[in-house]
Amino acid sequence: MLRTGLRVSTVVLVAAVVMVASGAFGRWWLTGGHGALRIGWIAGALLVAMAVVVVVAGSRMWRMRRGRTHVEPVVAARLLGLAQASALTGAITGGFYLGQALVLLPDHDFGGRGVLALQHGLAALGGLLMAVAGLLVQSWCRIDRDDEDDDESD
Repeated sequence: MLRTGLRVSTVVLVAAVVMVASGAFGRWWLTGGHGALRIGWIAGALLVAMAVVVVVAGSRMWRMRRGRTHVEPVVAARLLGLAQASALTGAITGGFYLGQALVLLPDHDFGGRGVLALQHGLAALGGLLMAVAGLLVQSWCRIDRDDEDDDESD
């Protein structure tokens, strides 16, 4: 868990580096005469579902910040860890699948690669949604300095 928080630029950089590496690997793999990496439709749906789970779990922090509920500090720390892990995992999976989709796109009309590119693209979208969900929940976990001052005065 990062004390200062995970920056958007870090998540974007991770996604970009993984996308370039995945694209380079995919191009090398295909030019070596191998078949395209297969993925099912369920991968994208599962990544979107995980993003929803992260947002639903983190909504406790959103409600706490508006004074509607109380969250124990250990639960808040765990939600922050979940949010940061989700942001990085989403960046990695999104970058990987996007790199694969971009490699398959030029040959979309050859051997079902268009469908595979679409499947990879949807999985990439799911991964990027997971990264956004993690960053959103992380922002809900942030404690403003004014909130700390109010707690000390009580």
